Amino acid sequence: MRNTHNYHLSIRHWHQSLGLTAIFVALLFVSSTPGRAQQPVTLRRIEFVGLKRLTAQQALDASGLKAGDSVTREAIDAAAEKLMQSGLFKKLGYKVHTANNETTLIFEVEEASRNLPVVFENFVWFREDEIARAIRQDVPFFDGTAPEAGTTTDKIAAALQRLLSQKGISGRVEHMPYSGNGRQEILFTVEGVKIPVCSLHFQGAAAISEADLIKASQSLLKSDYSRKNAGVFADYTLFPLYRHLGHLRAQFQPPTAVVEESPSQCAGGVAVTIAVDEGVVYSWEAAEWSGNQALTNEDLAIALGMKAGEVADGLKIDKGLKDVRKAYGHRGYMAAGVKESVEFDDSTRRVSYRIGVTEGPRYFMGKLIITGLSPEDAEQLKAKWTLGSNAVFDESYIDDFRQTGLREFMNGLMQRSHSSSRARVEVETKPDAQSKTVDVIISFK
Repeated sequence: MRNTHNYHLSIRHWHQSLGLTAIFVALLFVSSTPGRAQQPVTLRRIEFVGLKRLTAQQALDASGLKAGDSVTREAIDAAAEKLMQSGLFKKLGYKVHTANNETTLIFEVEEASRNLPVVFENFVWFREDEIARAIRQDVPFFDGTAPEAGTTTDKIAAALQRLLSQKGISGRVEHMPYSGNGRQEILFTVEGVKIPVCSLHFQGAAAISEADLIKASQSLLKSDYSRKNAGVFADYTLFPLYRHLGHLRAQFQPPTAVVEESPSQCAGGVAVTIAVDEGVVYSWEAAEWSGNQALTNEDLAIALGMKAGEVADGLKIDKGLKDVRKAYGHRGYMAAGVKESVEFDDSTRRVSYRIGVTEGPRYFMGKLIITGLSPEDAEQLKAKWTLGSNAVFDESYIDDFRQTGLREFMNGLMQRSHSSSRARVEVETKPDAQSKTVDVIISFK
């Protein structure tokens, strides 16, 4: 006769240190004899229902259970709590089917919304595979990512700290979330240790010589190595050099670093390599405008300043787009916006821009307010301001006034006061969206 156990339904609430509450709905096994102490059973099979990104093996590794284990209800509860604390799951429940002291355990799960890529910021003494092996001793399911919440990141940090200790490397492991270039990651960094950048190498450089790239990267050579900082530097400082030459799609690969072979010349330092894919040189094709009414396509093309067939100098294009906004500001359109999209034709190596314009309302000159001067001096300065009240507001007039009327007034003020120091002057514009006017405030500090 089969010896089967009875079941009862139990709803339990588990509170974690993260402030999350996990609800476990479990069909728990009990002895068929009332009052009899619970007996261990053998896990015949473990299943997971609801997995999407994780594999069943990864989830099983995270639980710490394996088929053939002899378990009690408390052991299964502990495994469920361990799974929740890992941060891999948003919800989790389980049920068991037991017969003849053998149990099938079924976890019903809802995975956490996402895992983030893990980046090892400055672990220059180890290969990536060496780091991964060390982590999997504590986190068997590690696949290069980790959940945003839970204990997994702390376990990774502990494994990395142990790896440093085994190699006799001082420093402490810290971790933090990081967002940049549209990516979110978890950075693991060794703090409290100096890692000077001894040399730089740019693999794939041709349009710009490696020597010139190194010359432009002197600030990196004066700093401690950071994979993140070196990558950001390449994107924001070196990439514009390529854009200037028409290499609009040049790309830098993530930096790599190895311990310098000549430590006597650069103690504890590293040689950093940043590979670059320069791509092709693009020529300018055309700009297609939409949304403009106050300015014609020809007006905008003149402001943009690009001609068909010339090298698509990215810096010149950027300046041209700013000049388009200035052209609208010159005509009183203070809130005008420009949004561009880029179309590349690799067969002809040409680039076109689709530029949408939102002109907004036209603004007019409001009040001229001067503070920090005597009434007499304020009136003298106002006499030099020629943009009349209710005239179409010209945003460029302020720059012209700084160079002419304001400069002339300041020189006269210094002569009258017999002072060699020039007062600090701030010019502020205050648009009023309701009245469509712009007040100009000139403050003397």
